[in-house]
Amino acid sequence: MRARAIVGLLLVGSAGVAAAGELVLPVFALRWPGKDGNRWSSEVYLTNPGGKAVRVGTGRFLPGIVQVVHACLPPVPAWREVPPHTTVVWSLEQFSLDLGCPEFALGGLAFEADGEVRIIARVVNERGAEGSGPILAGYGQEVPAPGYAERAGPGAVWQLPGLVWHPNACGPPRFESYLYLANPGDVAAEVTLMQSPDGREGTLVVSGQTVQTPFTFTVPAQGWRQLRVELGGILPAVCMQPQVVDLFFTTSAGVAACAAVVDRSSQDPWTVLPVRTAP
Repeated sequence: MRARAIVGLLLVGSAGVAAAGELVLPVFALRWPGKDGNRWSSEVYLTNPGGKAVRVGTGRFLPGIVQVVHACLPPVPAWREVPPHTTVVWSLEQFSLDLGCPEFALGGLAFEADGEVRIIARVVNERGAEGSGPILAGYGQEVPAPGYAERAGPGAVWQLPGLVWHPNACGPPRFESYLYLANPGDVAAEVTLMQSPDGREGTLVVSGQTVQTPFTFTVPAQGWRQLRVELGGILPAVCMQPQVVDLFFTTSAGVAACAAVVDRSSQDPWTVLPVRTAP
């Protein structure tokens, strides 16, 4: 058995609702073993609103982690034709073959389109689901693939509205929040997390590490990052209720970004998309 991070698994890219070009999913999962027995997988919906057929191809898995036990075929670029005014589903089984039959995978995923197309992934918790068939069964969340103009980019402060933290839960937290960033470019992105748009100092717990904000980290070129974010600092020594909070960030290069809040009582996630703030 071998586990490895993949830096360039394929050779193409994708989009969200855009003209021809590259579109990027900020998170893509294939049988990913999550917490508490969860198993996360993505199926992708390609919608062509135009009057001409559009070809969409996978090109790059943005690492991410892939574990391969028995590879089937070397990963090769794969294409799907989407007829006019039609939606096509790119299934979990098809992605598994396109990626060389990994046991599991987690990262970002880029697509390339030769015309206007809308791409949305449904990331599903397959835990306990039997006989899903061609469409996955289970709780899930929708994640769009933004085109170049829709990605979070330099020169602005971006807001992730309505995250949920559960500090001092006096037991397992009811809610957890995660941040996903995919960088399809050839230059690393320096991303700075803030607890206010003006960058006032504060404290966060990021993937188990206490950090002072503003907090800067790197998303590698053609790479991907997942971060769990929690409230830090000195908290009252009492059991607390979940809190709705906003998180802010800047980035030195264009990234596809989203957050996910998971209700741990049901293992049901929802998606939070970044919003460009106004002065």
